[in-house]
Amino acid sequence: MQMNGQRRALLRDEDGDGRLWAAFAVMGMLTVMFAVLIIYSEAPNVGPQEGKLAPNLIAPSHAPGAADWGDQFVLYDDLNRDWVEGEAGSWYVIQFIDTDCGHCWTEAEEMSIMHGQFGNYVKFITVGISLGIPGWSTSPDEIIAFQERSDYNGCNNGNNCNTRPGEAHSWTYLNDIDGSEKSDWEVSSTPFAIILQPNGVVAWNMGQHEPQEGGLPAAMNNVFGGGA
Repeated sequence: MQMNGQRRALLRDEDGDGRLWAAFAVMGMLTVMFAVLIIYSEAPNVGPQEGKLAPNLIAPSHAPGAADWGDQFVLYDDLNRDWVEGEAGSWYVIQFIDTDCGHCWTEAEEMSIMHGQFGNYVKFITVGISLGIPGWSTSPDEIIAFQERSDYNGCNNGNNCNTRPGEAHSWTYLNDIDGSEKSDWEVSSTPFAIILQPNGVVAWNMGQHEPQEGGLPAAMNNVFGGGA
């Protein structure tokens, strides 16, 4: 009788251990599931479309008047991710150009005007890319010459960059000739522009609007009013 009692007690202990380990397993699975849910719920919806967090932008930068290309610009390091609507903050205009593009050439004057209007609270960033069109050939030196409106033959498919319309551009230019960034931003033609909120959320994407809506100048006036 004593042996049977011990055996029953042992079986009860084993059953208890089994239930305990099963509970641990369930708790572990629930922990993993909650962690996955948290990760996916907090993951930002990234893309160049309006309402999404813009893709990061990492490229060599050139400041006005600098002798050569400087440090990498990293958009995500520059954003104010804690910004909320209604607060003051620096907005962004991200413009993509090909220095051989005729429309980019003529829009350069318009960009100078807009920078004069809105540059106090909007950061202008122009990204030089290559569309890969036969007969067009850009270079880091040509991008700088386009920015500074300096003596260099090649802009606008053979013109001297010092004849570019508008003033020298007094904002940062980036070099993405290798195309490492333009695909994330879905750039297929130039000029192409996007307006970002201070937290990096896309407020306006040129590609989502018809040309007759007025393009970037109209969008700037809609978002910011008449400027300052």
